[in-house]
Amino acid sequence: MSLVEHTFTHMLRNSGDVLAEVEHRDVVLRRRDGEDLFLGLRSREASVLAASVDPTTRQSVTGALSASLPWTTFLPDDERFEFFDALASTAAACVEVDTFEPLAHLLDGWRATAEVHANPELGKLLSIERTGPPVKLKRPRAS
Repeated sequence: MSLVEHTFTHMLRNSGDVLAEVEHRDVVLRRRDGEDLFLGLRSREASVLAASVDPTTRQSVTGALSASLPWTTFLPDDERFEFFDALASTAAACVEVDTFEPLAHLLDGWRATAEVHANPELGKLLSIERTGPPVKLKRPRAS
């Protein structure tokens, strides 16, 4: 699906044209004084999420993820599919509640997992069983 960009001023001057364009593609409105706006149809969003259960689509999206997020190539195939499922469901949930911090945490966690798969020495180091008494740590003080 294509994406088109316009200035917010263009939208104000040509709202009918821009809204007609939204029927066929998503639109990003660039603003000088604030974050860009995104216009799209809810039905397109739902179709993207529904496509996530189709095996052929999953394979295509997984390939696209490898291009967009190169570190996903270090994940084994089954974990890459698991990452895609988690990414799709978390992104949809973030859109619903209008906060994207959980998505950032998800990406950080999966990237760390990919790092472990990419570096077997790191995996060995993390899997060493620690022995000895627990070390009591002092709580950091707020500055």
